[in-house]
Amino acid sequence: MNSRGKAIQHFFNGDSDDDDLHQQRVAMAIRHHTFLLQQYAQQSKHDGSVAGCEYKNRKREKHHKSLMEDYFCERPLYPPVDFRTRFRMRRELFHRIFNNVVAHEPYFIQKIDACG
Repeated sequence: MNSRGKAIQHFFNGDSDDDDLHQQRVAMAIRHHTFLLQQYAQQSKHDGSVAGCEYKNRKREKHHKSLMEDYFCERPLYPPVDFRTRFRMRRELFHRIFNNVVAHEPYFIQKIDACG
C-alpha cells in the first residue's frame, strides 16, 4: 500500500483520541474537496463543441429540403442514373432497405420534432 493509502487508512481507522487533530483532518479534507469542486466548476463546458470555434449556421433544414426535392420525391429533379452515382445504389434498393428498417425498428419512423 502506498503512503497515500496508508494515510487514508490511518485517517479512518486511527485510534487517536485527539479530537482536535481529527477535526483538523476533517476540515482539511473538506477544504480540499471544496477546492476540487471549484476547479471543476471553473472548467469551461463545451458540450461536444470545440473550444474557440464559433457556431456556423449551415442551413441544414434548407439543404434537407433540397435533397428531398432533388432525389426522394415522386418526381425528382435528377434521374435514376444520378441517384445511383450519388448514393452508390439504385433508388429501388434504397427504398427497400429503408422500408425494412422502418418495419423492424420503430425508432426510425418519422415523428414531429420540437420545431413542429
